[in-house]
Amino acid sequence: MRLTLFKKILFSMLLISSLMVVGIASLIDDSFQQGLQRYLNHGEERKLRLVSENLSSYYSEDKGWNELTPEVAQFILGRIFARPTEGNSEPQKSRSRYIKRLLKRITVFDNNWTPLWNKNIAIGDDELIKVPIKYNQKIVGWVATLKRDITPGVLESTFHQQQKYNLMWIVLWVTLISFVLSWLLVRHLLTPLKRLEDATSSIQEGDYQTQIEIDGEDELAALSMRFNELSQSLLIQKETREQWLADISHELRTPISVLKSEIEALQDGIRKPEPKYIDSLHYQVQNLNKLVNDLYQLSLSDAGMQFDLTESVNIKNLIENNCLQYQLRFQEKKIQLQHYFQESAINTITGDSKALTQLFSNLFENSLRYTDGPGILNVQVTQDKSTMQIRIEDSAPGVPDNALPKLFERLFRVDESRSRLSGGSGLGLSICQTIVKAHHGKMLASHSELGGLAITIHLPISIK
Repeated sequence: MRLTLFKKILFSMLLISSLMVVGIASLIDDSFQQGLQRYLNHGEERKLRLVSENLSSYYSEDKGWNELTPEVAQFILGRIFARPTEGNSEPQKSRSRYIKRLLKRITVFDNNWTPLWNKNIAIGDDELIKVPIKYNQKIVGWVATLKRDITPGVLESTFHQQQKYNLMWIVLWVTLISFVLSWLLVRHLLTPLKRLEDATSSIQEGDYQTQIEIDGEDELAALSMRFNELSQSLLIQKETREQWLADISHELRTPISVLKSEIEALQDGIRKPEPKYIDSLHYQVQNLNKLVNDLYQLSLSDAGMQFDLTESVNIKNLIENNCLQYQLRFQEKKIQLQHYFQESAINTITGDSKALTQLFSNLFENSLRYTDGPGILNVQVTQDKSTMQIRIEDSAPGVPDNALPKLFERLFRVDESRSRLSGGSGLGLSICQTIVKAHHGKMLASHSELGGLAITIHLPISIK
């Protein structure tokens, strides 16, 4: 039999309830027996006090207890425990059987603790109920009887058995009620888990729009809330992945279509294999190659590409090297390249030098492609106690307000036709964002005072 969580909890609660009920019933029965025995022994002690008061007159200083014989004791007991008949105030003699049984259970001890009869009753403080017999305010003997360790008598036994019978029925009814309540309670408590199981099955089948109804504020409600957040996140990732695949297909289709048409034109003899047409083919292949390389870089970051963040990197040297590499290309486009470094700055951080070099190269390349000449590219590096700020801003043209939040999205272009003409893949800034996040920093896009785009990067000096 498959033990589900419902059955496990139900059986556990039922077992605990049954053990508690049986244990409580046993304690109640034991307490009842002890209480009844104490009650009976208290009654025995009260009887012994009556006997003690009547026996004191049979003691003499000269003869001691010689006058007290079992026959005399039986007479005294009959006189003490005689009961009036119904409708008659005169006492009648107690039943002889009752007096004989009572006489067998009690005895009288003298000052030397010698029993006058019933010598089989041994002296023991824990086993005897003893009441002193006083003569002229002096203890001259003891009347004693054995404590009742079991319930004697038909009446007492019947009463005890009736109580045990009632207690048994109470245990059975409480167990049954515990089972019903446990079943209802466990079913109620596990309802959110059942919903979670059904929702998980829906997610497994691809329905990412599944949401769980949340009741209460307990741990299961919190778990359901987290599941809803997970479902929403999976839905967003699914939509993003589908859009990502569609964008990649679209981006690859354009250069491939151009290559296909130009190659077919050469094959059909429409165009001759002149250098300008071969250069056009080479240019399209370069664009296609760059797009594939950028996609490869992003796939590595999505797969958890590891960066070596233990190197000591001089940001000033990196930027100056990039400026030297791009100086000629910026001059050809009549873009003035300026840079400023804070004098008090250390200019050194902990990070991955290769990744940071790619970061600045992508940003310089982006400004080179999308800044009109004559123009300006300004790079500023400042630093505080724990963070280095790098601001790269260029001149016109600028970026529309609604495009700023989307600049770091993959394959996003402000102007599709202009971007393709410049050879951009729409992945450069997305790769930069990945590198900055790997260094536990942040990158922001805003409007530049020069009329173009400003990219501000905050990098921690020491990565923990």
